[in-house]
Amino acid sequence: MKVLPEISIPLEIVFAVLLVNHVGAILINPEKNPDVDLKTTELLNKYGYPTETHHIVTEDGYILETHRIVGVMENGNYRSPWREGVLLVHGLAGSSADWVLAGPEKGLAYLLANRGYDVWLGNSRGNLYSRNHTTLSPSERSFWDFSWHEMGVFDLPATIDYILAESCNEKIFYIGHSQGTTQFWVMASERPDYNSKIILMTAFAPAAFTANLRGPVTKLAKLTRIGVWVGENFGYPEFTERSTWAKFVSNIICRDSSFTQFFCSTIIFLIAGWSPDELNSTIVPVIVGHVSAGASWKQFIHYGQGTMEQGRFRYFDYYNDEKNFNLYNSTVPPEYRLENIRAPVAFFNSENDWLATPKDVSLLETRIQNLVLVYRVATNSFNHYDFLWGTNAPALIYQRLFKLMEEYST
Repeated sequence: MKVLPEISIPLEIVFAVLLVNHVGAILINPEKNPDVDLKTTELLNKYGYPTETHHIVTEDGYILETHRIVGVMENGNYRSPWREGVLLVHGLAGSSADWVLAGPEKGLAYLLANRGYDVWLGNSRGNLYSRNHTTLSPSERSFWDFSWHEMGVFDLPATIDYILAESCNEKIFYIGHSQGTTQFWVMASERPDYNSKIILMTAFAPAAFTANLRGPVTKLAKLTRIGVWVGENFGYPEFTERSTWAKFVSNIICRDSSFTQFFCSTIIFLIAGWSPDELNSTIVPVIVGHVSAGASWKQFIHYGQGTMEQGRFRYFDYYNDEKNFNLYNSTVPPEYRLENIRAPVAFFNSENDWLATPKDVSLLETRIQNLVLVYRVATNSFNHYDFLWGTNAPALIYQRLFKLMEEYST
């Protein structure tokens, strides 16, 4: 009997063949999640929530697109909001879609609308909905010369004033996630008169101090000084939204039925913290299809500066004594005056958050004078993004939030 020689096939080749076959099968029999390509208002309308689109002009000329849920459909009948307004503001490189990607059963925007709140979904300057300006074009580098400082000083005040004028109210609820909280600290610190316009500020994954970040993102923080040098000499670049091609590829790799989906999940976990129990595989391609929604690299750089400065939360540092002095009358950027924050504030954070870490959040707790609630998810499987998309977010977070909002409702 003739013995055949052993043949050793590298694992990489086996995997490549499987991947090609897998992709080919998908191209022949596509099962794309239709929510991947739908924008915020299209998602809301699809699930029976009528919307309005509003455009708000800031003091420095940026045009912000804001989405409003104007009611709910109940048993075939339309019902308009009967409670106070609530503004939801997304995190870094996010958009108004962040609050609806989890679907009508778990998405916070839907659940608030169901409870009768007048829901407004903000979009910060530079994301795909707010890429307009009265004089500048996104093709100009000067358009991207902003950080979350300008979002706090200009974007939030303009948006809050607009909502109050439209709704004829004196105050609103505010809910921010990650950078959406950072903007609020800036606004309430530097424009303290806006504290009186807030019924309750709710902070999901509160972000201010960043010296204790975890995971691979800490490696990027070491490039902060280089980032400032590039920005000051060549202009701060755009962190672009997902391209059509990137969405196409990610839908193949990240789809629920794909054996390659773990790549997409792992990327999310490496950024935000490991939490496989909280991530619904069905919405992974929807999440990946909407994130990133666009930003300026200057926003990332500003956070990076905090990573290198233990216990510091301050204005943007240009690492140039002359420019800093011209802007701030000091060679060192000033600290944000967190003692000016007077609105009631509720903290929701988690032990497993790699971006808003417990140590950094605890430091922020000592600086906020009007904290009415501090709730930390103790489980090791609840990360930075689970406040938006976590399977257990409604039970762990939202029910506590709704109860607190009831207490503060007029």
